[in-house]
Amino acid sequence: MRKRTTLAAAVLAAATVPVAAGISTAADGPAGPAAASAQESAKEVLADGGTTLLDSHVSGNEDPGSTAKQNVLDTSRGEGARTSPWSDVGVTRVGLSAKMMAGLVSIGKDHPIRVTTIAGGDHSSNSYHYAGTAVDIDRIDGSAVDANHPKVGAVKAACERLGAVEILGPGDPAHDGHVHCAWSS
Repeated sequence: MRKRTTLAAAVLAAATVPVAAGISTAADGPAGPAAASAQESAKEVLADGGTTLLDSHVSGNEDPGSTAKQNVLDTSRGEGARTSPWSDVGVTRVGLSAKMMAGLVSIGKDHPIRVTTIAGGDHSSNSYHYAGTAVDIDRIDGSAVDANHPKVGAVKAACERLGAVEILGPGDPAHDGHVHCAWSS
């Protein structure tokens, strides 16, 4: 199941929008049965044991302020998530998508997952990550993601069901070790 759409330069423009507490915009629209704000969903992700948020970078680069865990902690406090100094957009703050956060809540309830990257890290210059709308998952049900993982298809299908517009994983270039799901901004 490969699903990919293009994202215009609006990603970089969206990366600099002001962030307010309880972010939930009309552009986000419904994100499941009850459209929670990104802040509410972030609090739920932090409280739920189904989602582990990496507090380091898989690249080995050091920047505690832009890890997946810190991105969600910042969002839970109504602050913007930070991108990494080595990213294509430099250090900036972005509001995490309410749809993406609701997706994490839902997926984490069905499958224990580990999230490696949200807004931090280094990605292609027009990456959904820099808009705060993408997540990378490298472990499902306690096992590393690879082409033979029996739950990769289920997680990708869940992302699609939850409205993701870009879904990549093993078999897609540069995604052999993780599932990447991105929602529109």
